[in-house]
Amino acid sequence: MSDKKITELPPGSDLAAMDLLAKVDDPNGAPVTQKITGAMLRIFIGCQLYQGRYPSAPDDPTLPALSYPLGGGGLSQWDIPTQQWV
Repeated sequence: MSDKKITELPPGSDLAAMDLLAKVDDPNGAPVTQKITGAMLRIFIGCQLYQGRYPSAPDDPTLPALSYPLGGGGLSQWDIPTQQWV
């Protein structure tokens, strides 16, 4: 693949644990681009991620979760007290 800006890349569809993502670290104004995996991002976010509008209950309904539709649109989040997607 030729060198491209991130904004020039095509959109992705879903995120797998071994997918690579670009991370820009900016210590003291000297930006450094690094790679992270989908699994690292999930740990950082600290919640379960799902694809599709209002999927079944998360694997662990006692933990936060986000769901995103494939074709774009807003995120849904799992409401732990009511045990439903909102």
